[in-house]
Amino acid sequence: MIIRVSVPSRVHLTLIDLGFAGYRRNGGVGFSITEPRSTLAFKADPVVDLHALTSCGYPSAEIMRLTQRLVRLMKQRQLTQGVRLVEVQLPKRHFGFGTGTAVALACVESLFLLNGLSESPEYLRAHCGRGGASGIGLSSYFSGGFIFDAGRQFNPASIVGSDATDEVDEPPLEMARLNMMDWPMGVLIPPGTSALSLEQEQGFFSRQLPLPAADVYEITYHALFGALVAVRSRNYDTFCASINTLQLCAWKSAEIDLYGQAVRTCASHLASIGCDAVAMSSIGPALIFWARDFDSAFATVARHYGPSAVFRTSPDNMGRILSHD
Repeated sequence: MIIRVSVPSRVHLTLIDLGFAGYRRNGGVGFSITEPRSTLAFKADPVVDLHALTSCGYPSAEIMRLTQRLVRLMKQRQLTQGVRLVEVQLPKRHFGFGTGTAVALACVESLFLLNGLSESPEYLRAHCGRGGASGIGLSSYFSGGFIFDAGRQFNPASIVGSDATDEVDEPPLEMARLNMMDWPMGVLIPPGTSALSLEQEQGFFSRQLPLPAADVYEITYHALFGALVAVRSRNYDTFCASINTLQLCAWKSAEIDLYGQAVRTCASHLASIGCDAVAMSSIGPALIFWARDFDSAFATVARHYGPSAVFRTSPDNMGRILSHD
């Protein structure tokens, strides 16, 4: 039997509680999109073999860490079957689509399914090794939709990104999951940009954090009373206003600055041709854009940047799709 997993990408709008002190640590808001998708196929095997990930740019050390995690789960749960990854297609890694979490969850879930076990989302989240900074991808994998997670209890330790965390002792706390309205949207990969390395990301977190309390409060207000409430009330204008304002807040603005003028120039151009909102997902560089006259805006973007740099997408309110053959 072959288990097939098709996972929607996630857009991460912002981390929230990144301050010196407070009630929580991290947390964030974001949502799933139908395209691009991570598609993986697994079959039972005496061992755990994830070497197919090398074709998608996974370094050997990262493959080894994920392999060791699955081997530990096999021993802990006394599973008789390992898992071999036989097919894989992924979006560009480290471009803001949440690929690392999608792959980790798909691997862990498929391991149990191939052993005849269906584990709960809570169990899989707790044992996939992801969610060190944000829980958006952990939740959206199963259900899609718009997610607000409140992170974890405050910890004075240094704040690092999810890719720099191998073990997560306390899973992020999901506070809300809402269906997204089908507001037309597109994705643009700004020309001249490339993915940040893990070392660059770690250095960025170290330099920028923690944030002053006033910055944390501002992010919280626009993320919750802006974006979250706009999705719940189906208010497109408020949603767009909050998305645009989040790009100006301390954390997202600093993330955008990592790419020099490349991302800002593209975002400004999108606004100038009639886009109502533009957001950089996670630490970038992918840009998500919305427009009332979407067909016209999309055509202009495609002419300007080329059809390979831009594509249409839509909200995903389902989460991953499992099938077998």
